[in-house]
Amino acid sequence: MQRRLWMLLAIVGFFGNAQAADSTYRDPRQPSFTLLVPEGWTAEPNDQGVMLRRDDGYFMLRVSGGATPPGAMLVQLRPQFERQWKGFRELEAGRVAFGGQDGAYAVYAGVPPSGIESIARIVAMTNGRLSYVAFQGMEAAKAPQRKAELSRIERSFAPDAAR
Repeated sequence: MQRRLWMLLAIVGFFGNAQAADSTYRDPRQPSFTLLVPEGWTAEPNDQGVMLRRDDGYFMLRVSGGATPPGAMLVQLRPQFERQWKGFRELEAGRVAFGGQDGAYAVYAGVPPSGIESIARIVAMTNGRLSYVAFQGMEAAKAPQRKAELSRIERSFAPDAAR
């Protein structure tokens, strides 16, 4: 009996503590979307979407009308990074599933205006009616600690079905 009680307490403790303070952000506009907000992150809605922040990283989701192909969105955004970042370089790029749709991504490194070596990942997708772009950023030195959380946020993105 005592062994069963200890096992039950261990199971409850494990599941009770696992990401217990995580929450879900639901955007108020229609159609809407949801994103995971991990413990220690804050969600700040804005006119274009939402910014999730932590002291050493961010995840910003921007929503716009229209159906811009994901690759075209990345091509349009790249020059902004190239102009502003010293030592700009592309680390990788390719296709990715994002919000249940085919998307594209690029990962950049360099020194933005903040002066701190950083890494940015941009993911783009369209559902045929709206276009979504996620900007993820972190200090390069903190990338190993933030990568898993940013990946969880990215995978959690769920737009309402196109109507």
